[in-house]
Order: sequence, then structure tokens, then C-alpha cells
Amino acid sequence: MTNRKSHTHETAAAKSGMSERTARRIEHNGKLPWQTPRRYWRSRPDPFADVWESEGVPMLRSVPKLKAITLLRKLQVDYPVEASDSS
Repeated sequence: MTNRKSHTHETAAAKSGMSERTARRIEHNGKLPWQTPRRYWRSRPDPFADVWESEGVPMLRSVPKLKAITLLRKLQVDYPVEASDSS
């Protein structure tokens, strides 16, 4: 963001080829996105752990072009507690 020294956020971001929000986030954080460590832990249990191998994988194998939202909605109908929007 060397352009930031002589330009506004909006102009500097445009010259750098990024959105203004991204420019502000990078300036505030002080690190580029690839410089921050990745998070590898789960924040909650996997709601599909019990049904994925028996339901999800066979559906994807039988219809490879199946969209994720279609698979999610099917699992929500079949297993409403495990795959609810709130879990």
C-alpha cells in the first residue's frame, strides 16, 4: 500500500487492484492475508459426521454434478436435527 502515503484509501486501493475494504483491513492488521496463520481446528462438531459416508458420498458418486445446496437441503429433510441451519 505504498500508494496510501499520497492518496486516499479509495484511490490507493484502486491503484493496488483491491477493494477499499480489503485495503483498510490490511492497513489495520498490518499483515497480508497469506501472512496470517490458518486455523485448522473446528469451532463446532461436524453435523454430518454420522451420515456423510452413508448418505452424502453415495449421492455425490451417483450424481457428480450435484450442487452443494441441493445436497444440504436433502440432508436437512432427511436429518433435520443434524443438518439444521442453526447448528
